[in-house]
Amino acid sequence: MIQSPKITRRTFLISSATVGGGLMLGLNIPFGGPGMVRAADGTPEVNAWVVIRPDDTVVIRIARSEMGQGTRTGLAQMVAEELECDWSKVTTEYPTPGQNVARKRVWGDFGTGGSRGIRTSHDYVRKGGATARLMLVQAAANEWKVPAAECVAANSVITHKPSGRQHDLRPRGRSRCEARAAEGRRAQRIRKTGRSSASR
Repeated sequence: MIQSPKITRRTFLISSATVGGGLMLGLNIPFGGPGMVRAADGTPEVNAWVVIRPDDTVVIRIARSEMGQGTRTGLAQMVAEELECDWSKVTTEYPTPGQNVARKRVWGDFGTGGSRGIRTSHDYVRKGGATARLMLVQAAANEWKVPAAECVAANSVITHKPSGRQHDLRPRGRSRCEARAAEGRRAQRIRKTGRSSASR
């Protein structure tokens, strides 16, 4: 029998967010930056479990076989529930065993049998969805320069409760580093040409 290490939800969320880029510490996660892992279509991952495409489709990765018993749908629903996303925007993807090995078995055991698909993986799957939600909420709070505690995610929308500001769950465009680099290139172009593109 496979024994899973005992870890509290709080410890998992804090350590996952820290490993994922430090958003729990108020640091900028480089969504789209050079350090970000990308999905096969080039979209930056939120984490190993969640990819949010530019069209707002939420891709949830499930590493259990679907043999008619509803495992894939059930696990995807758990991630979607923790992520607070609109189920109508969800699709699933099956990572390969090779990808799992290359990423230090981030998706755990791929075996499915004995009615264990949901029973043995629901805990870490839910934590993966919750971690993605916390990272996205913190990214929105950082962008708005407000405390993350004032923001809430529901139905694929993050809302800053005091001001009512909202945006979808997609990671916000370019990273701060990329934005600064673009601003630097623009400033250099202005110095060379003596005018901004806006004045042309």
